[in-house]
Amino acid sequence: MATDGLQAISGHIVLCGLNELGYRTLEELRRLGEEVVVVALGSSETSEARRLDVPLIEGNYREERVLERAGVDRAAAIVIAEDDDVGNVHAALTAQDLNPNIRIGLRMFNPELGERVTALFRECVVLDPAAIAAPAFVAAALHDNAEQQIRIAGRTLEIREGAPEDPGVILPLADSEGTGELFPSHGRDLMCLAWAPRRGGREATLRELRGLGARVGARRWLDAAIGAVLATDRRLRVLAVILLGLTLVSVALFSTLLHLDLVDAVYFTVTIITTTGFGDISLLDKPEPLQIYGIALMILGASLLAILFALMTDVLVGARLAREFGGLPRRVRDHVIVCGLGNIGYRVVEGLVEEGVRVVAAEAKENARFLPAARALGVPVLVADARLTETLEALHVADARCLVIVTNDDLANLETALNARTVNPDLRVVMRLFDPDLAVRVERAFGIHISRSPSALAAPAFAAAAEGRHVLATIPLGVQALVVARTEVEEGSAVAGMDVATLERTTEARVLVLSTGHGEKWRPTPATRLAPGDALTIVATRTGLGQVVAMTETVSVG
Repeated sequence: MATDGLQAISGHIVLCGLNELGYRTLEELRRLGEEVVVVALGSSETSEARRLDVPLIEGNYREERVLERAGVDRAAAIVIAEDDDVGNVHAALTAQDLNPNIRIGLRMFNPELGERVTALFRECVVLDPAAIAAPAFVAAALHDNAEQQIRIAGRTLEIREGAPEDPGVILPLADSEGTGELFPSHGRDLMCLAWAPRRGGREATLRELRGLGARVGARRWLDAAIGAVLATDRRLRVLAVILLGLTLVSVALFSTLLHLDLVDAVYFTVTIITTTGFGDISLLDKPEPLQIYGIALMILGASLLAILFALMTDVLVGARLAREFGGLPRRVRDHVIVCGLGNIGYRVVEGLVEEGVRVVAAEAKENARFLPAARALGVPVLVADARLTETLEALHVADARCLVIVTNDDLANLETALNARTVNPDLRVVMRLFDPDLAVRVERAFGIHISRSPSALAAPAFAAAAEGRHVLATIPLGVQALVVARTEVEEGSAVAGMDVATLERTTEARVLVLSTGHGEKWRPTPATRLAPGDALTIVATRTGLGQVVAMTETVSVG
């Protein structure tokens, strides 16, 4: 679309960046009927914008003149989706200087910095697409029937298979493949939103929280002990067995021939093997064969101890170097392997570590941004190409519980998954793919358990931020995704005075929580009337979110 007429555009949304996230956000905004102007730099990005027939401003999104050309001074909102925290803050500050009333949707990876940044702006939502998408990957890696847990209005909910009449089910979402009817009223094997089970009530929960740190610490010590035993050199284990056997034989011999009790026999054997020879018990006046045995035991014992200490030093130093430089333990099982330590990969590693799961990782780039941070979490990282069979074997994929592949290259992800399946045909695989439709088809064709598109999971939150709405969570369902969002009923809006049944019948949305001055109602009855000032937490398709947003806004007259 030509940019000659941009001077006449106002109330639009400026989108900075047309990477994966930006592209999906643009699709969301267009689906919601918003007028969008794209600011992008780079041949691949600009070609996508032209293909989508949207106004395009080519240039650096941080430059004031570029944002002026995009009409930021007349825009309702700006969404900054580039993968550059500092550059994004720079662009946001420039946009606010040009338009103090503009709404800002800001992509940032650093959550601490994001909290401080929001204080600089009148209306700003800071979002981390990796943090939005990572829980879906973590849940898919760990659970067969509960793909995700979300926190809404102080309650924890889970997405699991079930039926509308099952205990704890709040809202059926779709069939288990995510390809059929949404919000079905009957059926089996449906993906449902349900209460997460409480274990023992409030007191048990408090006890569980108090004991969490101790359990995590104990688990780490136990893992370290098991890992230390399994990681020992085979020569060290053989030598320890020989030394133990020699000690037992000598104790039996001395207790029999010298008429020593068990403790004295052990004491005498240890003094000979260690060549300490205190002299309180000696073989000086004993038969020659026994003296010759004592001499041989001293020489052999000293030699074995010297070799033992050398091997122990080698193991300890090797373990320290492996920890510092990313080596993997020689034996590890029932672990989760994460391939790719980008934004998503690191967030997935964080989530798995918080769950107390043993994790190992692979990263192709030695200077990767999050490689030191992952090692600081105690996660062994192998710097190697995860597509190679030898790399997968070094990661002990044959004994892994799950493989999570989240590099930025879809083809590399698919190749890694297929190679891993040749080593371990029963391996659970969770994979990142940009195209959600391709993700579903890959699941079916190759038997990949879960394929996810992080940009598709995060884009609805960015689109909603541009419209002044807050997306609380994204629920992936096959080729589509549902969003959990919060909006308020404005005075004079189309839904003021409408009942819940009519709202749900005319939109692709369901009311999950109705918040009024009298409290909160979960899944209000169909006859419940909506009033100005009510807050709705809805589960909706992307289209449904746009429909509800439009209906809850004040209808302008004349």
